[in-house]
Amino acid sequence: MKKRFGKRFAAMLISLLTLLMAFGGCADSASGGSSTQTAEGKTEILFWHSMSGANQEVLNKIVDGFNASQDEYVVVAENQGSYDESTGKFFNMANGAGSAHIIQIGEQNLQSMIDSGMIASISDLIEKYSFDDSDLLEQVVNFYTVGDTLYVMPFNCSSPVVYYNKEVFDAAGYTEFPSTFEGISEAAAAIAGQDSSIKPVGMYAYGYALDQMVTNMGGYIINNENGRASRATEVSYQEQITKIYDWIKSLQDGGYLLNYGTDGTNTISGFTQRQIGMFIASSASARNVIDSSEFEVGVAPLPVPEGVEAQGVYAGGGALCAAAGMDEQTEKGVMAFFTYVTSPEVQAEWASGTGYFPICHGAYETDTMKATYEELPQLQVAAEQLLNSQVNSVTAGPLLSQLPQLRTDLQSALEAVFNGSEVAPAVEQAVSSTNSAIASANEGVAG
Repeated sequence: MKKRFGKRFAAMLISLLTLLMAFGGCADSASGGSSTQTAEGKTEILFWHSMSGANQEVLNKIVDGFNASQDEYVVVAENQGSYDESTGKFFNMANGAGSAHIIQIGEQNLQSMIDSGMIASISDLIEKYSFDDSDLLEQVVNFYTVGDTLYVMPFNCSSPVVYYNKEVFDAAGYTEFPSTFEGISEAAAAIAGQDSSIKPVGMYAYGYALDQMVTNMGGYIINNENGRASRATEVSYQEQITKIYDWIKSLQDGGYLLNYGTDGTNTISGFTQRQIGMFIASSASARNVIDSSEFEVGVAPLPVPEGVEAQGVYAGGGALCAAAGMDEQTEKGVMAFFTYVTSPEVQAEWASGTGYFPICHGAYETDTMKATYEELPQLQVAAEQLLNSQVNSVTAGPLLSQLPQLRTDLQSALEAVFNGSEVAPAVEQAVSSTNSAIASANEGVAG
């Protein structure tokens, strides 16, 4: 894989521009300016992340491993809440003293981070420090590259998958999980006919899964080639999302679906307690779902309508940004940490312990990953959905600062369908709301 270079986006969101001016800009005061030394003379690197629970335990182990592997740097890992909460705090601190040198973002935060001007180009750092990026997965780099520039370092990758109770589907005569909407509907009818104690399908309004389903169906989520050819001005998912909602509505109208509103936690709980036979959620939940279930859990790729060729998914999950304007000693430490956490064995350790999948080819060849996939083949299914994805502008995924808003609007529309609305007006409302937000944000950038 060749190295990626290019210019930084010059535009900033108007709110961020105002904030940064109030702080006098970010370049001279990034993360306190000069490096911070510990009592032992090591350079301290502040790492903000959004992992919690078991995933945070695995991350802390990796950070401890890096700190023990060398004697120049100490990474201090701090949980700062959700991705959106963490990035909001990062923007508010304007790269001032006490701000993060490394911040973990969700894929939905990419455009906003670029617009802010507060992060360094990873392509530039790759060139400066001779980082070998040849092992990074092309599908992952495809999402985080804009133009010719890789803006963040891939780290924790996931995508939505289908979780299903294999025993329930086997009993209904489905030893292989259906790959189409129509096939799942037929299976749901068969399950309902032979087991009245369980709803065949459970679902919650999950915007990330919905826009990934659009991608898998070959549709652009936003115009201008997902905001990659030029800045997006409106959504473009209408054809695909209408088919998705029509399918969901047909399941509910047939009595085959139990909706959980927007509550993913209760959806998982309903599945592990045998209330529902299948649901769609992030592959990052795989270990938790499998470990919490007293039955065999199956994992399958996202379905598509009959006659539609699955394109695959974009590389969701999270990645690591480097703050702009760091002194060279801190910057070197950040790149040393990036080298460590993207190495095959560490990525295998991370993936095996969490359910995320590795972002480098070499990890899949390690004994650690092979043993994990032998023990838990479901994790390999999730990884292969990404590995088998096409690499093009559709599967590059959406580049949009209002992506959280887009997903919220999709969730609200699906909730309306859950509550009896017809699909067309629900979709129309989502489109109108998101397009208005995109127009307002673009005016700010242009101004």
